[in-house]
Amino acid sequence: MDNEILFHKLYLINQIFEHKSKMHQSEVNNLSRGQGRVLAVLKRKDGISTRDLALILAISISAVNSLLTKLEKNGFIIKTHSDDDKRVLLVKLTEKGRNHTINPILDYDILNCLSDEQKLEFNKCLNLIINEMQLDVKKENPEKFEKIAKQRSELFKELLGNDEKDAYWFDMI
Repeated sequence: MDNEILFHKLYLINQIFEHKSKMHQSEVNNLSRGQGRVLAVLKRKDGISTRDLALILAISISAVNSLLTKLEKNGFIIKTHSDDDKRVLLVKLTEKGRNHTINPILDYDILNCLSDEQKLEFNKCLNLIINEMQLDVKKENPEKFEKIAKQRSELFKELLGNDEKDAYWFDMI
């Protein structure tokens, strides 16, 4: 099978997911996927710094600040200065943020069309693709990639725990 055809099929799946997500955005209080990711992290560990939040989510601090501004405006979070270092901004959930239920928009049952064996094989294929993409990114700047990967891993263990369930959750964000 031609790589181009497979790539375009993956791209189409992504477009369908994005479309479905946008169609149902109003059902989750107009939260973007990025805002939902922020809330998901804060529900695991409330009161973390904007720097650490950016590192965990693997996005820039300016992107985090943009998401936080919207979440703060809608009453989901508050930002406070650290007692230890006034330069550090901590992000905390409000009552509204703590009580907000994050419901996945996507219907995971779509994968029920695959048998258990097909799911195992599909999982292996996806892992191969993910690993290849990570190697490609790593080739561009190996030192930066390793440094960021190590920082994220250490921060995740420090803030969110170290059991298998947490490791799986970390991989998903």
